[in-house]
Amino acid sequence: MEYVSVSRLKSGMVLSGDLIAPNGRFILPKGARLTPKNIMSLKIWGVSEVPVAKAKEPEEPGGDDLLYSSAVMEEARKMVLDLFSGIPPASSLMEEVFTVAVRVSAGRIAEGLPAKSPETFTLSLPVKPRISDEKIDMEDILRTEVGLSSFPDVYFRVSEALQSPKSSVSHIADLISKDTALSAILLKLANSAIYGVPGRVDSISRATALIGGRALSLLALGVSAIQNFKDIPVEWVNMESFWKHSVSVAVIAQILASKKNPRIIEQAFVAGMLHDIGRLVLFRHAPFTMARLITAAAERRAPLTIIEKEVLGFDHGELGGKLLERWNFPLSLSDMVLQSHETEEQVKDFPSALLAASDVLAATIGEGNSGSLHASPIPDSVWKVVDLPCSVIDMTARQAHRQISEIYSLFKGGDDDGKTVPHS
Repeated sequence: MEYVSVSRLKSGMVLSGDLIAPNGRFILPKGARLTPKNIMSLKIWGVSEVPVAKAKEPEEPGGDDLLYSSAVMEEARKMVLDLFSGIPPASSLMEEVFTVAVRVSAGRIAEGLPAKSPETFTLSLPVKPRISDEKIDMEDILRTEVGLSSFPDVYFRVSEALQSPKSSVSHIADLISKDTALSAILLKLANSAIYGVPGRVDSISRATALIGGRALSLLALGVSAIQNFKDIPVEWVNMESFWKHSVSVAVIAQILASKKNPRIIEQAFVAGMLHDIGRLVLFRHAPFTMARLITAAAERRAPLTIIEKEVLGFDHGELGGKLLERWNFPLSLSDMVLQSHETEEQVKDFPSALLAASDVLAATIGEGNSGSLHASPIPDSVWKVVDLPCSVIDMTARQAHRQISEIYSLFKGGDDDGKTVPHS
């Protein structure tokens, strides 16, 4: 029996089996011929793939082409193709990614929204320093950043509790409850679409019972790290665009994790939020060098990570992973970040492959940008480790669209208007 992703359905296809919605509701019988209205309904009901007997040439326009004009669809295709450096999809996985990304981009164009996220980094820097002004040594940066970090006391107490096998759930809940600002954000997360809990979670003890003590501790560490960076004035960086990309990766990673290994959704979420911390640090320590690297990446139509490795000898993922390790984050999480941009041969475990794939998907279907104008395709070997059907990409995009704005609003602070303004 052949299954076809709902994003690739065409009018005229015939069902080879009864079609049942995820909630168990009967939708259509075996032998039914799909119509454009059927296809739209399937997307609304959350059906990810459909059994079909054969795929005929469409008798009439179907799928997303019904929603948008040919001019809008063509503009969206050009934008997605440019994102991948002009290289068309070369695998069934990337064909699905490309199809979903075109739909998302077409929707933004049709709504009058910018199909591309604003650039994160301003290249027109006012002063050009001497080369000696920006010596980039990873160990020097790590020492400086660890010294600059100013975490609240609860961070260190939760970190100790997370590493201690003797810590109880009630002890962890008590530690977190003493920090009202942290508690407020964690309660918002517990009540968000990530968990979809009926009723309201109104206390840290209830959140601990729902999420688990160690998982909540990991979220607490991640939130503390984000707060530590959020209000630091990083020159020439559009922080709204940067954090929207981070939230997009976090949301997509936890959605994919929930379909394969729900036990690591908090780890996936926090890793997604912090996966580009290393690039934020590079923006702060070496803005002129980063401007040069971004310009070179744009001229070569290459992902910025590739240029980082060529020029610096390391990339922002390696820097970020080592920074998280020195902040005493669990090795399982710091390793995810450290390996997120490794070569496909080196990404061999599910968490790292999950984060690597989520980063690419966020660049195509999410919001925001962390400095790179181009993305690499997801290697088949990496997706093989993720071990999910390609059909999950379309439904993940639809779920993520609903969650990204909600989660971003939890972390947004101050009066940031998203403009890229140099700080004096």
